[in-house]
Amino acid sequence: MAVSARRRTRVRRQAGFGRFLQDTYDELRKVAWPTPAELYRFTVIVVVTVVVLGAFIGLVDAGLQALAGRFVYGLTQKAG
Repeated sequence: MAVSARRRTRVRRQAGFGRFLQDTYDELRKVAWPTPAELYRFTVIVVVTVVVLGAFIGLVDAGLQALAGRFVYGLTQKAG
């Protein structure tokens, strides 16, 4: 197998902020953007999920607060 004695030439890429912007633009062109209908549906899913989880966390917090108020703080007030 013969070995080539030719030197490989390196392709110089533009460095700096301009190159960063160009690469970013090139990558954004490859993105599969959602349709308006998909975007609306996904937004509704996120809002409903946030509301449900917020209500759940609020209920758990209220329950733990009631338990702490009844057992922990109730015991310290009677003893003192």
